Amino acid sequence: MFEIINRTPFVVSLIPGLGKDDVAHITVLAKGTFSIPIPPGPPRIAEQQIPFWPGDEWNGPEPATSSVRFESDACPAKPGTDVVLVGHAYVSARRQATVDVGLRVGKLQKVVRVTGDRIWARAALTWVMSSPPVAFERLPLVYERAFGGVDRSDPAQPSGDDRNPVGTGFAAAARKERLEGLRLPNLEDPRHPIKTWSDRPPVAGFGVVGRGWLPRRRFGGTYDQRWTEQRNPLLPDDFDPRFFNGAPADQVAVPHLRGGEPVSLSNCSPDGVLSFELPRIALSITIDWAAGPQAQEVPPVLDTVILDPDERRIVMSWRSTFPCGRRLRQVQRVVVRMARSA
Repeated sequence: MFEIINRTPFVVSLIPGLGKDDVAHITVLAKGTFSIPIPPGPPRIAEQQIPFWPGDEWNGPEPATSSVRFESDACPAKPGTDVVLVGHAYVSARRQATVDVGLRVGKLQKVVRVTGDRIWARAALTWVMSSPPVAFERLPLVYERAFGGVDRSDPAQPSGDDRNPVGTGFAAAARKERLEGLRLPNLEDPRHPIKTWSDRPPVAGFGVVGRGWLPRRRFGGTYDQRWTEQRNPLLPDDFDPRFFNGAPADQVAVPHLRGGEPVSLSNCSPDGVLSFELPRIALSITIDWAAGPQAQEVPPVLDTVILDPDERRIVMSWRSTFPCGRRLRQVQRVVVRMARSA
């Protein structure tokens, strides 16, 4: 009889899958939730552990027009560690209209400039930004407020930015029907601020990039007639495992994070700056088979770190994926243990 023995305070799940080589594999997931104390200090294992996410969780009510808040846990081990930041930008002064939100985890560093609401307005023969931007207390760090979107002002030929179809500010042409009152992005790369309606600045944000968005979807491979006739339902030959990484490319740590890395979060909480270290956790995963090797060690890697300062919590996921071929039903026992913690 199959059983999972979980000797950790974390959530443990077993995820079967099939690789592009048509070989079945098993992924063991251990998912831990940690609390960031007030005042900030070393994170502690949370009393309430976040459960396994079988599907994506969205920032809005309609998935087709919303960004992903939390991506499904049902995937194989990732080639790098996703570092994802969710929450809001906060200002330190009541009448402040611009703030830089900073993320640093180990060697990863990133800054996104957050500006209050602005719109495009007609001035003489051109389009200009309304000014000054509206002051704010906090703004959500979501892709709905980054550059992108879909321009449907020409019903016969709608077009959009495939890097972020749920964003704002994109216009295919200088049509009044699209530009008048169109909200500019609140989230920007400070090195590439938007200046004119025709600019195509980088999409700025800290959250999960949609699987169907560019550039991530390119890693998914080619689903053409050849795939239909020769590969379906297997993954395409040109499938790249980097597709499983949902964080922006500059938030993927390669090699994987290990725990213990310094973290600094700026202006994404009322505290101003949150500083701490990622928890140092080492896990041991053992697979017992009904036949053959009776105890196979499958070392996990830390491949997901979700920082949620609004909730004062960190969610960390360790995975190990190993091939099992036709032996899936011979897995008798999975044992997950704490090997070391600090």
